[in-house]
Amino acid sequence: MTELVTQDSAPKRDKTSMVADDVVTANSLATHLGMTRQNVARLTAEAVIEQRSDGCYNQTASRLRYIKHLREVHRRSPRIEADAALAKAKTEMLALRLAEKRRELVPKAVYDAMIDEFAGLVLTHLSGMAARCSNDLVVRRKIGAVVYEVRMAKAALEMADQQGEPPFDQQDEPPFDQQD
Repeated sequence: MTELVTQDSAPKRDKTSMVADDVVTANSLATHLGMTRQNVARLTAEAVIEQRSDGCYNQTASRLRYIKHLREVHRRSPRIEADAALAKAKTEMLALRLAEKRRELVPKAVYDAMIDEFAGLVLTHLSGMAARCSNDLVVRRKIGAVVYEVRMAKAALEMADQQGEPPFDQQDEPPFDQQD
């Protein structure tokens, strides 16, 4: 009968020989990685690979770190970043189109026109309020003064200033009180 003998672990190499084989000079590492000595120095300065205190390099560790560096550079290449930005922009554009179709989103021009129409309606009714409220001239003037204050909307002007809106004299359209 043949007897099978299994070995629990592979024979271990002598650590001193492994360290001696793995420690190389900058020129040897450059040859191993397929680059120039200057590139090894640049990668060392960029902290991609590490130089030992004796001026040599651990070949295996340096090779693995260099491969990791190349993968990271590939992941953040300009082409990939541009593709990701394009995909993000397309996604945002699609989301805007869907919101508009669902009537959750209204174009700014339509919204601005609607607000202007409502503001004009309110101002028109405010301007006729004094005549409808009283025949007495003194009362009419008092109501007119209140209407004027409302039309000037000091609070609205302050809010516009907080939002960075330009003053009326710098806008294209005249203020409301000059349109009547």
